[in-house]
Amino acid sequence: MVIRLGLRPATPDEVVAVADGAKVSLAREAVELLARSRAVVEAAIARGDAVYGLSRRLGAARDEPIEPAGQATFQKRVLANHLGGIGEPLSEREVRATAFARLVGFVRGGSGVRPELAAAYVSLLNDRVYPVVPSRGSVGAADLTHLAAIAAVVAGAGRVFVDGAIVAGSRSPIELAPHEGLAVLSANSYSIGAGALLLRLLERTADAADRSVALSLEAAGLHSPSGALSPFDPAVQAAHPLPGQVLSASAIRGLLEGGFLARPGRATSVQDRLSVRTAPQLNGALHDATATLRASLEVELASLSDNPLVDVESGRMISGGNFQAVSLALALETVRVALAHVASASERRIAVLSSLLAPFRATGDARLPGLSWYSASAAVAELRHLANPVTLASTGLSGDVEDHASLAPLALQLAERSVQRTQEVLAIEALHAADLIGLEPAAVLGTRALVDGLLDDVSDTDAAVRAAIARLTS
Repeated sequence: MVIRLGLRPATPDEVVAVADGAKVSLAREAVELLARSRAVVEAAIARGDAVYGLSRRLGAARDEPIEPAGQATFQKRVLANHLGGIGEPLSEREVRATAFARLVGFVRGGSGVRPELAAAYVSLLNDRVYPVVPSRGSVGAADLTHLAAIAAVVAGAGRVFVDGAIVAGSRSPIELAPHEGLAVLSANSYSIGAGALLLRLLERTADAADRSVALSLEAAGLHSPSGALSPFDPAVQAAHPLPGQVLSASAIRGLLEGGFLARPGRATSVQDRLSVRTAPQLNGALHDATATLRASLEVELASLSDNPLVDVESGRMISGGNFQAVSLALALETVRVALAHVASASERRIAVLSSLLAPFRATGDARLPGLSWYSASAAVAELRHLANPVTLASTGLSGDVEDHASLAPLALQLAERSVQRTQEVLAIEALHAADLIGLEPAAVLGTRALVDGLLDDVSDTDAAVRAAIARLTS
């Protein structure tokens, strides 16, 4: 598979495809736009314009001139100064997503880099070069430390993984031209690239939440007068037509189709508890928050976030703040809150299922360890902590010139943890449901294809949870 970058904006799904190994090529019109964008930079150099990062230094030294003879040294120092990241390295998928997102930014025409530099990023991706990129250090006023680690390898330095070992970057270096030392850094490409990978996980997690609800409905309905389907009725959804809610209710109804819960005249309680009958509203909020994140990522991939912005149409280089990705950061904050709600409701349904399993534990007929519920409770406690806002925690940097930042990378990484914990809780719910369903092997189920084999081996609870996550999110 080859992703061809032209004038059309890239999509989050294409970011995922490249992260998973797809190759990249540049269309002729993209190369032409790169050349036009670079011509704007060269014209500014010829005129002697005062431009941030081109003829003037960076940060607190933004008004100090750069001598023309010192440009090559300045580009190297810019990269070296931004290699301040720490922590565990990003995965290869995350690095590829980040590098591709920066390449996408180049070909939008706002960066002013040469076609040769864009081609070097294409080569990095197509040759499966894996730079060592520390996971922490960027504050979301452009993902500076992440992008510097990739750019250093493109420039012939940095570090890379080769057969699992870390070695010095050994690629044929490309010497950065004036302005390119800043241009390779001036974007939120880690938050966008890894954000697209998170988006895929979120979409699957929202689907998993609907599947867990369906399993719980049938499991509880086998052993109690619960499992009323009225909350999932299309008329109820039409009365409050939030897209995610409608989607969730429809998915749950589809999963239960043909099962015993849908039989006319089945006796049920007038109303189930809120964690059950408002599941479409709860899971729907996660579907909606995920859709908002997708929309935000699509905007970022279609945008020109560089500072200064190279405006090809007017021929100007304009200082601005499009690198301040607050909307994206807030979308990442929102999904964490939505995940916490979904997992909290799931843990409450686990409590119901665990209570129904209690007599069978006493007789030795239940298979799932009872304290798996405790693991779900601990995960929910962590999720509530992770849901706290982090994007307001920035401090003043670079002589207090950079006195606000979105902290989108931190919001992203906390969202990644939140997805993991939520999936664990949903899996534990599904395992409880499977345990109850297994006690009634002759039951007519809508979820039969999902539940069969879900509880084959519980000798290792963690392994059972991982297997359940894979089943629920496939």
